Amino acid sequence: MEVEIRKRSMADMAEDDLRQRKNSNLIRSNISIMATNTYAMRQMEERHMATKVDLMVWSQKMDLLAISNAKGEVSLHRLSWQKVWSLSPPGDGLLATGIAWRSDGKVIAISYSNNELFLVNVENKDIIDKRTYTSPSSEDSPLIYFLCWLEERGGPKRSNNEASQNGADKYLPKLPPISRTFGSITEENNEVYEDMKKIDDQHELNLLVVCLADGRFDLSVFGLFGVGLMSIPEPKTDRILAVDATADLSRLFVLVASESGEIKLHAYNTSIIAKYCSEIHALGCKYGHIMSLLDYLENTMQAITEACENMLLSEMESKLSQYADSMPKGSVSADFLELLMFGVASDTLEAFLLQELTDKGIKKLSHSMELSHSNIQKLILKHLQPVGQKIAFHLSDLRGMSRLMERFQVVGIEEEAVSRSFRENGSFLVKASEVIGVTDMSLKKYKALFKWLYDVIMRLIEEGLSLPGVSEQDTAFIADYLYSLEGNAEEESDPNTPSSEPKPISQKKRCYLDLLGQYIIDSELTDPVPSEANPWEKFLSDNPCIADHPSIIPRYTNLSLVQQHKLLKTALSNVFDRPKTMIGQKICLEEVVKLMSVTIPSPKASMRFVDSTNHLVIAFIPQLNSTHFTHITVDVNQAAASTNKINVYFKGMDCNVGYTTVDLQLFNDSALSVLLSEPADGAAIFAQIQLKRIDEASRSAAIASQMRLIDQDGDKYIDGCLLQDCRMKSLDNMRASRLAVSGGRKVAVILSENTHKVRTYELEVEDDEEEEELETTRSSTDT
Repeated sequence: MEVEIRKRSMADMAEDDLRQRKNSNLIRSNISIMATNTYAMRQMEERHMATKVDLMVWSQKMDLLAISNAKGEVSLHRLSWQKVWSLSPPGDGLLATGIAWRSDGKVIAISYSNNELFLVNVENKDIIDKRTYTSPSSEDSPLIYFLCWLEERGGPKRSNNEASQNGADKYLPKLPPISRTFGSITEENNEVYEDMKKIDDQHELNLLVVCLADGRFDLSVFGLFGVGLMSIPEPKTDRILAVDATADLSRLFVLVASESGEIKLHAYNTSIIAKYCSEIHALGCKYGHIMSLLDYLENTMQAITEACENMLLSEMESKLSQYADSMPKGSVSADFLELLMFGVASDTLEAFLLQELTDKGIKKLSHSMELSHSNIQKLILKHLQPVGQKIAFHLSDLRGMSRLMERFQVVGIEEEAVSRSFRENGSFLVKASEVIGVTDMSLKKYKALFKWLYDVIMRLIEEGLSLPGVSEQDTAFIADYLYSLEGNAEEESDPNTPSSEPKPISQKKRCYLDLLGQYIIDSELTDPVPSEANPWEKFLSDNPCIADHPSIIPRYTNLSLVQQHKLLKTALSNVFDRPKTMIGQKICLEEVVKLMSVTIPSPKASMRFVDSTNHLVIAFIPQLNSTHFTHITVDVNQAAASTNKINVYFKGMDCNVGYTTVDLQLFNDSALSVLLSEPADGAAIFAQIQLKRIDEASRSAAIASQMRLIDQDGDKYIDGCLLQDCRMKSLDNMRASRLAVSGGRKVAVILSENTHKVRTYELEVEDDEEEEELETTRSSTDT
C-alpha cells in the first residue's frame, strides 16, 4: 500500500513538474516571440545622469524628450541623447512640477513649484509667455502639479492669418528687430515679431489644461487665451489624475482619486467649445497676435527708458541742485540769465562753471544728450508707432467680429470694450507723437544751451578768445530754458519724528533740465504741453458735443507715455476678460461615474479617448508593488456611462509568483505600454499590449478562460502574458522605476530605480541587427 502511494505521489510530482515546465516554456516563448514578429525594440542610448531625473515627457511630433531633474532644470534631448538646450529654473530651490507638449511640438509648457507657468519656444528656449497662479487659501505649497495639452482631432482646417487673407500684410509695416545699440542691423532676421506667441500655424483648436492642487483646473486656448477656470465637486479631498476630451472637444473627462482611494470619472459638458469652435479659435488667434504685439511694445518702451537713462542729465541736475542749495531762492536762474544777457558771471557762478561743470563735462553731456534724443526718436518712429498701428488694425478687426452678435456675443466679445481699447490705443499714439515733438524741441534747446555754456567756459579759461555769438533764436531758446531752470522746493521731513507731532520740514531746491524724461516715468507730467496751442483741441473744447463722440480720440494732457501704456494694457486685458468668464460659465459638470476603490490616494494612471470606438480607456495601478493593473473601458455614448473593467496580471517564470507592475502609459489608441519587474531580482521587463485583446477578454468568458481567468469577489483577473499580440522584452542590467512612451514617434525611455540612469529605445523597428540579436535569444532559450 505504501509502495502504491509512493508511486502515485511520484507520478503527481512528475505531472506537476511537467505542468510547471510547460507554463515556464510558455512564458519564455511569450518573451522571445518578438523574434518572429515585426514588433521589436532597439536600444538607442544609455546615460548616467549626475542629478536625479524627475519628469520625462516625449513629443508626439518629433524625437525630442523633455527631462526635468532634482535641481529644477529642464533639458531637451534627441533620441540619440544630443542635448538641444537646457533651461534653468526661475529661482533657487524651485522644481519643475509639470511638463506638456503642444500638439505640433513647437511649444512646451513647464510649471514650477513657485506656481509659475512658462510657455517655451522649443526652437530657441525663449519664454514666449509666463503667468502665475494663486490660491484663495494663500498656501505656500506648490499649486500646479499636472499639465495636459488637448487638441481638436479631425476638425476642419482653419486659417488663422487674417492679415494675409484681406491683404493687410501688404499695407501694415513690418516690425523691425529692436537693437539695444540702436545701430543699423544688417544681418537677416527671419523672426516674425507679430507671432512671438507662435500661433500662426495653429489650424486646429488646442487647449492647455493646468491642474491645481486646490481642485481647480484651467483651460486656455493655445496655452494663452483662457476659456474657463473650473473646480471639481470635492476639491479638498479629491486629486486630478488625468484629463482627456472627445475629438470635437464637446466633452471633457477628468479622472480623480479621493484621499480614501475612490476613483471617479467626472464628465464635463463643453459643447460651447465644440459649437463655437471656429469663433473661439479666431479669438485665440487674435488674442495671441495682440499679446505678441504688446510684448514687442513692452520691449520698445524698455528700450526708450534705457535710452533716456543713458543721458547724463541727472549728474548735471545734481550739481545744479547742490549749487542752488547754497544760493538764495531764485538766484540760480537770475545769475544764468544775467550771464546770457550781459556776459558777466558772478564769482560763485564762475567757480561753479570752471570747477563743477567744466568744458569736458559739457562736451560729454552734449554728445550723450544728442545721441539719446536721436535714439528715442528712432524708437518711436520705427518701432512704437508701427506696433501701435498694428494693434489698431487687430482691434478694428475685433470690433467687426463683435458686431456679428449671433457668433461672437455668445462667447463674450463686447463692442463697447473693444471700442474703448481702440480709443486708448489711439490716445497712446497721440502721446507718442507728442513725445516726438517734445524731443525735437528739447534737442534744439539742449544744443543751444550746451553750445552757449561751452563757449562761456572757454572764454573764462582763455580771456580774449574770439567765438561766434549766439543767434536770436538760440538766445530765445536759452532764455526760456533758464527761466524755468529752478524748480519748486522739495519738502523733506524727519522720519524719526512721531506722526502726532508737527514734522520739521527742510526745503531742498531742485533744478530740472530734462523735459523729455517726465514722459518716461509712471507719474503725471510736471510741465505738460498746453492744449491751447493746438487748433484741433481748441475746436474740441469749444464743441463738447463733438469731443464726447466715441470716434474722437482724446489726448490726455497730464499723462506720461508710461501711464498711457499702462492704460492701453488694462483696456486690452478687459476686452478678453469677459470671454474667459462667459465661456467658463457654460461649461458644466454632466456626470460623475464611480469606477472603483484603490489602496493608495494617487495611483499611477493613464487615460485616453479612442476616437474610432468613442470609448474612454483608463489604465492604472491600484496599489503599491501591485502584481496587476486595472483596465477600464467607459462607453460615453450612452445616457449613463457604462463601464467594463478587468484586471491584468503577469505570471513570471515561476508561475506561482507574478511580475510587479511598476508603471504604465497608453502608447496610442490601440496599445498600452507596461513596465514590469522580476519578482526575484527586480530586473525590468517592457510589455506592449493591444487594447482590443484586453477588451475581447473582458467581454468574452471563453477567451478569458484561456488566459488563466481568476474570478475573485466579482473582479476578473487574466494573465497578460497569454494575451494575443502581447510583446515582452527583458531589459538587461536595469531595475526600472518609470517609463515614458510616444506612440506618434514610436520611442520609449526607461528610468532606473535610482533615477540616475536612463535608456532610450526605438520601437517597432525592423533591421538585420535587431533580428539577429532576437534570433540568438530565441535559440538559446529553446536550447
